[in-house]
Amino acid sequence: MTVLRALPIAGPRPAPVLLVGLLTVLLLGIGAPPARAHDALVGSSPSAGAAVPTAPSSVELEFSGTPLPLGTEVLVLGPDGAVASTGAAEIQDTTVVQSLTAGLPAGGYTVQWRSTSSDGHPLTGSWDFTVAAGSTPAPDAAAPDAAPPSVADATADPALPVGWLVGGVLALGAAAALVLGRLRSRR
Repeated sequence: MTVLRALPIAGPRPAPVLLVGLLTVLLLGIGAPPARAHDALVGSSPSAGAAVPTAPSSVELEFSGTPLPLGTEVLVLGPDGAVASTGAAEIQDTTVVQSLTAGLPAGGYTVQWRSTSSDGHPLTGSWDFTVAAGSTPAPDAAAPDAAPPSVADATADPALPVGWLVGGVLALGAAAALVLGRLRSRR
C-alpha cells in the first residue's frame, strides 16, 4: 500500500505577482480614456460686455459640443425689461441661434440661456451687451435687485472620473497582493 503525502503548498512567487501588478497598472494607464468635461459655452455673439454699434438680428451661443434640443431656450431682455427675442432658439451644429425682434432701441440687453449638453447635463448662464444706436431711444430701466449670473457661473460637475477611481482600487489590490506574496514567501 502506498501512502500519499501532502505536498507543501507554495505561496505565490514574487515575480509573477509583481508582473501581474505591473501589467494591471500599465493596462489601466494605457486603456483609460482621457477625462472629458461637460460641454461649456465657449463664445457668444455679441460677446459678454460688448458694445455693438447697431442692434443685431440675432444672438449666437457657441458650445464645445452639440447641445441637445431638449430644454434649450434663450431669452433676451431689452432695456425696458421687455422680451426682445422672437421665436424658438435654433441649434446649428454647436451653435444656438436666437432671433431678435426688429427695431430694437439703444441700451443694455441681457441674454439668459439654458441648454442641455451633449452628455445630458443642464447648462445655464447669462450675459449683458449694449446697443449703442437703435431705431428708437431706450427708456430708463430700473436697476435690477440682484445682478444676473454671468456666463462664468455656468454649472460644472467636479466629479472624479470613475475610470481613475477603479484603476486606483485595482492598483492598490495588486500592491496588496504583492506584499502578501512576499510575506508568505519569507515564512
